[in-house]
Parts: sequence; C-alpha cells; structure tokens
Amino acid sequence: MVSTIDRNSLLLHIHDESKIIIAKRLIDKIEIVIKNHIIVSTDFLDPYEIRIAESILNKFDTINYKIDGGYINCERSIIYIYPSYLHEIKEDEISLLSYKNDNNYTHRDILGSLIGLKIERKKIGDIVLDDDCFFIFIKSELHDFVKTNLEKVSKYNIYCIDKEFQEPKKEYIEKKVIVSSLRLDVIISNALNISRANSNDIVKSKAVKVNFKTEDKGSVMLNPKDIISVRKFGRIYFDEIIGKSKKDKYIINLKFPK
Repeated sequence: MVSTIDRNSLLLHIHDESKIIIAKRLIDKIEIVIKNHIIVSTDFLDPYEIRIAESILNKFDTINYKIDGGYINCERSIIYIYPSYLHEIKEDEISLLSYKNDNNYTHRDILGSLIGLKIERKKIGDIVLDDDCFFIFIKSELHDFVKTNLEKVSKYNIYCIDKEFQEPKKEYIEKKVIVSSLRLDVIISNALNISRANSNDIVKSKAVKVNFKTEDKGSVMLNPKDIISVRKFGRIYFDEIIGKSKKDKYIINLKFPK
C-alpha cells in the first residue's frame, strides 16, 4: 500500500488518453481525502472506468470507498471516497427523477434531451425505461435544474411524476449463430448480418467497445458474458457457447436488448 502519491506509477497501466484524464481527477480526489479528512465523490463512471478507479483506490490503505449507482444492478455509478477510519457515510450524491413515458421514448431520445440542456454526460447516471415511465439517475447538484428545465423529449412535452423506482426485468431477443472463431470481428459480422470486411472496418474506426473498453482490433478473442457495444447498432451480449458443430465450429447464443 502507498502512503504518498506517485502519479506516474498509478497511471502506468492506463493507455487510453480519455481514461487517463478521469484517473487524474480521481487521484486529485484521493489527495483531498488524505489531506483534509473529508468525504468526496466522483462523477458517474461506466464499468470499465470503475475498474480503472478500483485499481488505483486499492493501492491506498488510508482511504475506503463505496460504489453506488442508485440501485443494485446499475451500470453507471459514482464512487464515494473517505478516510478509512469512517465506518458509515451519508450517501446523498444521487437523485432520481421519474417521468411519464407516453411516446415510447428511447434511451437515446432521453439522453439527447439532457445533453441538449448542456449537461455533461458524466453527471448523468442510468436512464431506465419501464412500460409507461422512465427514470433518470443524476448527480444531486443538478436535480432542481433538470426538474425545472427538462420539458421535452424529442418534440413531445413531458412531466415529472411521483413513482417509486422498481428495477424492470430486462428482456432480450436471442439469436443462435455458428461461427468459425470467437474473434470480435467474426461475432459482430454474424450478429449484425454484415460482411467480415465491414465488421473489421467498424472495429478499426473505434466504434466498438468490449466490456465498455474501446477496442480497435478485430482479432481480439471474446468470452461468454462479454458485452459488445457497436455505435449506431446497439449492444450484443455474448451469452454462452452452446457447443460445436459437425464441422468443429462454435455454436453460440447472443442476446440483444429489446
């Protein structure tokens, strides 16, 4: 465990410039906690950024941390960082807003409306769609601003409702495919019914993330439970390997969110 902060050594394992910026902000917060003995929190981080943050936080024995996104199976979370001698902390940095969903808004519609209010993505947590409403998890500092100013999604008026959050059951469309290998470009090609060359071009353009990490090599091998995000196409969940075909190819099951 380290007691003094050597920034360079803490950043050695991070190669993505955008993630280095996030890691530097995290180290700034760690310094504040160590020097001032106070509780601080990060902005919302995706699961890959959380993994990077934990790899740094775990090197310090004078601080503790807690990850929270507002509900159990959240995707985006904030991290509370506090002195190790504190056993309980007040978790009040996340607010929840609920709205009626009368027009089948998509996640992209709602996020676009929030970004249109000049709200930074890092201030926005999960956006959860239910049958007739949607929920927005957001940094508490922006609660009143969003409640006052988020009046439209797409071209339709929206309004806040008072509804208790219950995590909806996730539903998927499943697709069984036969692939020659578990390479990223092969699985994307079969999942999206596009050519291998087109799949490779998409990957090389840095439009693909694997487990929330940008991946630009089609040759990367995937494993069951990996999450693939393809810009403009959406998400693909590599569910499982079912078996092998007579020609010794992989039979795999993929899931697509409804």
